[in-house]
Amino acid sequence: MRRHVYAIHGFDCASCADNAEAHLGKHPKVSSARIDFISSRLYMEYKDEELTHEEILCCIKEVESDPITLAEIDEEKEVSIDKKRLILWIRIAYCVAIFLLCGFLFKDLYWLRWGLYLSALVVIEYDIVAKVFLNIIHKRNPLDEYLLMSLASTGAFVLASIKFASTGQARAFGNEVFQMEEHFEAVLVCLLYQVGEVFQDIAVKHSAQAIRKAVDSRVEEALLVTASGTRRIEAKQLRQGDRVVVTSGMAIPVDGVIEEGYGSLDTSSLTGESLPVSVSSGDEVYSGTMLQEGQIRVCASKDYASSASSKILELVTDSLEKKGNAEKFITTFARFYTPVVFALAALYIVFAGLFGPSWNAAVFTGLEIMVISCPCAIVISVPLAYFAAVGLASKNGLIFKGASIVDSLVKVRRVYLDKTGTLTKGRFAVKELVVSKGTKEEELKSALASLERLSSHPLAKSIAKEYAAFESPVRDYASLPGKGVSGVMENETVFCGSSSLMKEQGIDCPEIAGAVIHASKGSRYLGYVRLQDEAKQESASFVREAKKRGLSLRLLSGDKQENVADFAQNVGIDRYQGGLLPEDKRLVLEEGKEKGKCAFLGDGINDAPCLAYADVGVAMGKMGADLAVKEADVVLLSDDPRGLLKGMNVARSARRVIAFNIAFALASKLAVLILALVFKETMPMEVAVLADTGVCLFLVLNSLLLLSRKP
Repeated sequence: MRRHVYAIHGFDCASCADNAEAHLGKHPKVSSARIDFISSRLYMEYKDEELTHEEILCCIKEVESDPITLAEIDEEKEVSIDKKRLILWIRIAYCVAIFLLCGFLFKDLYWLRWGLYLSALVVIEYDIVAKVFLNIIHKRNPLDEYLLMSLASTGAFVLASIKFASTGQARAFGNEVFQMEEHFEAVLVCLLYQVGEVFQDIAVKHSAQAIRKAVDSRVEEALLVTASGTRRIEAKQLRQGDRVVVTSGMAIPVDGVIEEGYGSLDTSSLTGESLPVSVSSGDEVYSGTMLQEGQIRVCASKDYASSASSKILELVTDSLEKKGNAEKFITTFARFYTPVVFALAALYIVFAGLFGPSWNAAVFTGLEIMVISCPCAIVISVPLAYFAAVGLASKNGLIFKGASIVDSLVKVRRVYLDKTGTLTKGRFAVKELVVSKGTKEEELKSALASLERLSSHPLAKSIAKEYAAFESPVRDYASLPGKGVSGVMENETVFCGSSSLMKEQGIDCPEIAGAVIHASKGSRYLGYVRLQDEAKQESASFVREAKKRGLSLRLLSGDKQENVADFAQNVGIDRYQGGLLPEDKRLVLEEGKEKGKCAFLGDGINDAPCLAYADVGVAMGKMGADLAVKEADVVLLSDDPRGLLKGMNVARSARRVIAFNIAFALASKLAVLILALVFKETMPMEVAVLADTGVCLFLVLNSLLLLSRKP
């Protein structure tokens, strides 16, 4: 099954995108199709052969009258001014000119005014009515916002004309200078709707641009080092082994290692950390980070396409494909909500017309009910809130692989943790040196440093680094797999390794729990050194904060039980288990999931099964293995476990915005609906339009404000 993502533009509303999505999904070559109206992305899964751009557009044109553009993601370009939007502004200006002419100049020429108002109605309404007929032609459900708005404006105009024919009165307000009449109100219904759509479209597009800017840390150009100097090239041409120069104010174009130079690096685009980081020769750097001062030369360790910023953007883009639970509900809700509203409005017109004082009043109020009840505010603002949550997370060094993660994170109450590389730095440091009686400390250090510097074992490297100043010559070095190392120093055989190695040599040594290296020289026991995986500075504060929030923490590790117990006590974790294989961790998770939503925080390949199985898998993005990052739902780019708590804050903020948007939209519509039923035809139709388009614009802006919050 092949998968492809496109940039798609031109839809007026989420409903249009849904219709095109459903139609594309029925194509015989397509397994599934999804259009994200907010992010302007089309996600396609093909059964075998892919459709061309022309075939996709032809399929969409069967159900959509608006001009749609399709492009590859890399070829997407921002357009400074939308031709369709410009034409709409001209139509709006025409209607305003008609209002002024009829209100000030043609006060005594009713039929001229009637004709001008009719032309204004046609100019401002034709595209809305066209979509209604398009729905009917393609045998789709015509009961949507376009039908509601068409009926409301056209119906109001017809009612005003009937009223004039029967009473000779069409004025709603008039004096010696200016007059307004009910025909004006009918045109104003569509005019306000179109103006609202323009501002709503601007708000949505600006929010999408802001979010993309927050997550798109790609660098477009780079200074490549060549034999003849440096030359500027497109960053996407960079390959592993290339060397680039980065000067103050420039972004690093590709992951690599600094060969020469030093400077101060702003890593906030990747990690969310605002404090600058000092870097110099030998340090690793990542694409998308900004060199604030200094100059460095970087040797690319990866191709551009495999670098951090490109991977992050790919993760974020893909994450928008997965809908949250509330978003799925809203899509289904809108599909059934509009027909129900239409039916109720029609019933009101019939019963109020039969049993009320006036058919005109019944029809007018029924049309207002249709306009008030349009679901646009909810259908657009809720997906936008999810989209903003993904953007806010990315700004703070977190990648949410799907809007559905927002819903899951809010419900997490139990967190299972890996130890090595997750809460620890993944490297050992000397914690204790114990010298046996009758031995000088320098002699023990010399034996350890001299032999361990020749070993490739991680523990040996830590010991050699710690005691490098005490190294002495060694001959006849030998590695004893699984036990230790040996060599000759000062004509005496020296052994460094496990307690079992000491016993094999007939040397008594104490049994010490943990990562311990014993040393002997000749027949003498010199002592031992105990090492411990260093805890990250953030681990203890993460545990304290998690406990304050009422989260249940449980440490699961493959390390020895005594090592795990020692570490857990140091950072404040009460529940822990050691000596676990990956399948053992999975069994513990299965038990936890039966009690509710749980998260797993890990970094290694052995954590991948748990990351995939947990309700929310959280992986370390910098130190973590590629497989762990692939299987996770959330990626912490800073390798700081506190990022999980930030992610929970983002999810809670997003859920509050979503709940507010839904509640406010329904409450405001209900309030205006009650006013319409109480005041009937005396309530202007413009109020109904504001209850739809005005509320929608307000809630779109409310969703956008989520981007400015701090998690």
